[in-house]
Amino acid sequence: MTQTTNHAATHAELLDRPLQLALRLDSPLTGDVQNDRHMMVYSLFGLSKDKVEALPTYDDGKVRIEVRAPKNVGVATIWDKAVLLYAISLLREKMEQGKAAAKAGELHFTTSDLQRIVGKTAGGSAYDKIEGALERLQGTQIKTNLETGGEGETGAFSWISDYKLLYQRKKDGERAVRGLKLTLSGWVARAALGHNLLSYDDEYFGLKPVEKRLYEIARAHLARGNAFWMALEPLRKRVGSDNDLRKFKNALNPVLEAGRIPGYGVRIVEAAEYKEVMKARGAVLGRVLNADLPVLFWRKDHGPAPSWIDAPKVEYDETV
Repeated sequence: MTQTTNHAATHAELLDRPLQLALRLDSPLTGDVQNDRHMMVYSLFGLSKDKVEALPTYDDGKVRIEVRAPKNVGVATIWDKAVLLYAISLLREKMEQGKAAAKAGELHFTTSDLQRIVGKTAGGSAYDKIEGALERLQGTQIKTNLETGGEGETGAFSWISDYKLLYQRKKDGERAVRGLKLTLSGWVARAALGHNLLSYDDEYFGLKPVEKRLYEIARAHLARGNAFWMALEPLRKRVGSDNDLRKFKNALNPVLEAGRIPGYGVRIVEAAEYKEVMKARGAVLGRVLNADLPVLFWRKDHGPAPSWIDAPKVEYDETV
């Protein structure tokens, strides 16, 4: 059997006459899942499946991010982000293989390969889930001064500029997805082809939303170092939680106790410990606010957790 015949047989499920992917498929993804550091550092996706029109505006004095979407669509969620991560990784892999896309950011792939990488979610039809994710990724509007690929832009952009789903009707009338075609926005394509990509642990897609954000924050900042700490209130904003600080802290404790974040440890330095360490260094302290409590991140492969006071503090987009 010839190589051409083998290729056709491998992707026969996509040949949905007369509508078919005439162009060469870009899947399967054979390398790591990757993402741009900026998209790991900051919260750009909803943490709940509830339909919301906007995320809390992020502004730390250097970076500003506004995310909104039509009411009937809702902003893209962290579950939808999985589709984007797959597409970014696929585009990056094509570039590294020297296979330039016919149109920058345009990709054709099988949904089975997407599901192989990111895992399947329970309940509902695969078609409806994928279409919903693509609709939110296209409908979400982002305004930010974050740059990708050494370039910035004013105005707003969506995660993807267009998409098409190919499907067949099953005997019961339900639509079965055969493949999809999408085009990443220029901002995302520049990120995928830039020099700030980091790989993800295979366990990432099995994490809960807050665990995913803690993993991304740890991965983005611990490029070379062993540990860092961030105050609780800035961390709440980076995670993307819309809870008040007390509720965020209470919800965070069981997440940290579970210790499921692959490769990293995270713990909150409580007020008593904070006071003890600071007083030992001669500081005169009044009441310690929850907002100021250090949250320590460290790499587990570098040994046990160090003292938070010996770790560098992260305030913005530093790497340690």
